[in-house]
Amino acid sequence: FKRGLTCLHLTSRVICPAEPVQLQLLGQYRPAAAKMPTECISECLPNPLQRELADSIIRMVPLDDIRILLACGAKVNEPVTQGLRPLHYAVWQRYPEAAMLLLVRGGDVNARDECGYSALHLSAEHGYTELVKLLLLQGARVDYREDTDDPFPRTTLCDEPLRLAIRNGHHEVARVLLENGADPNKRYFFGSEINLVSPLDLDFMRLLLTYGANPDAQDRAGLTPLMKAARLPQGMESVLLLLSFGANVNAQTDERHDFRSVLHYAVLSGNLATVNLLLRQGARVNFPPDYQKATPLQLAVLKGDPELVRMLIDAGADVNASSPIIGTALHVVCADNIPNRLDLLQQLLEAGADPNVLVESDEGPPLRPVLAEYLASNEAQPCPVVVNMLLRYGAKVVMKTQFRDPHGLLNCLQSVAQHEDVFLTLLDAAESFDTCMIRRSQFLTEAQRAVLMQLATCPLPLSQQVRLYLRRLFGNRLPQLAPHLPLPKLLQQYLTYGPCGARAQLAPHLPLPKLLQQYLTYGPCGARAQLAPHLPLPKLLQQYLTYGPCGARAQFG
Repeated sequence: FKRGLTCLHLTSRVICPAEPVQLQLLGQYRPAAAKMPTECISECLPNPLQRELADSIIRMVPLDDIRILLACGAKVNEPVTQGLRPLHYAVWQRYPEAAMLLLVRGGDVNARDECGYSALHLSAEHGYTELVKLLLLQGARVDYREDTDDPFPRTTLCDEPLRLAIRNGHHEVARVLLENGADPNKRYFFGSEINLVSPLDLDFMRLLLTYGANPDAQDRAGLTPLMKAARLPQGMESVLLLLSFGANVNAQTDERHDFRSVLHYAVLSGNLATVNLLLRQGARVNFPPDYQKATPLQLAVLKGDPELVRMLIDAGADVNASSPIIGTALHVVCADNIPNRLDLLQQLLEAGADPNVLVESDEGPPLRPVLAEYLASNEAQPCPVVVNMLLRYGAKVVMKTQFRDPHGLLNCLQSVAQHEDVFLTLLDAAESFDTCMIRRSQFLTEAQRAVLMQLATCPLPLSQQVRLYLRRLFGNRLPQLAPHLPLPKLLQQYLTYGPCGARAQLAPHLPLPKLLQQYLTYGPCGARAQLAPHLPLPKLLQQYLTYGPCGARAQFG
């Protein structure tokens, strides 16, 4: 044997350890005052028989050899090392006969080592189903950790046997443990059992739910299993499973995750089928007025998915819901690098999104208006089609700073300095000016300042005043109502800022002098001012046509 002992040593100790004759025959006679060699070893080391018993179990020796060691003094409940009992070695080696022998001889089925592992922990961790059943028949506990009031108890060295079986993929062992009373809602530092299972692991999810796991248990991050399943593009089956067990479709996270709902995570996954399923199950698309985080609709816009946006709008999503950080869905779609911008913008505006909505920021002043947000976020290449679309649905063009007027976009005009078509479209739609700030603004080029000052010092044309009146009267419903007004098509498109400037397209085909054509289209930098000096008219009348300096109209009158 190890430790230098032979069979004769063990035999002599068992038969008569104090018999001098036997000791002499063995050549180990000592005076009465001297200690036996085994006694000396015992003082320095743990019981050597315990080590021999453990080694014999590891070598899977016949049971008779184990019985001899037990008869020679090895103990079934005495630790071998680090708190490990012989039963631990029998389970580790998957030696059920030895385990049964130890248990019959009085082995403690619930004995634990220094880390807190029992024999059941080891058998569950390794998936030894037959040993798990044996230990349970002998009275092994299935839960070892005491329940506390802490929803997320501190981490210990040892998890429950059920957790070990699930973590290592031993489905049958987990089922046996649950059948014998294992707690399916045991809580750990990061959540309960079901929170620690992957949403894609349907077998274990179904097993835990069948034995009473809470489908709405929140993990340490505040997420429920349904949220985790919904945020995965391939999580549809898991969502169906959880819903079948009564998971709350409107559960929300805590503040750390912006109080997001299950629908938020489904939208982020981009899975249309999951979103549709949640909506059919009653997931809400709108939130109370005090909810100031991103809505599912805003997240769908951010993803640039027109089908997803249409699905949410059809479900009743509020297109004007706002956040003090990102504004409304229109603010989001006007930000930089949003895919499918035109489709999304058209959907939102047709659904009633207000391009003039004012959103208070966290810092006090309101966010930029939608049109100003678009100009500021797309300085490199502002699109005339987007600008016309916003104008068509009622976006205001106020040539003032936002400090003077919440709808002001004067400070955003620098971004369109190199895009004359966009600049002229904005001039055509301008409804008010601030000459003082136009003179002082550092965000304008000299050419822009000159044109703005020229327009600011002249009254608005009657056609523009009528259009502004109708726009204020009908709001963003004007594009739908204009075709039904008793007006020529040209005026209908003039009212609604037809695509890419309807007046500019139609005016050349009208039976009008060129001057009137350019007057209708507000030719580059003021066509009237350029053409009037060449007309066969008195100078005073020329100045009247061009709103000349110092009030030519007053002089002419």
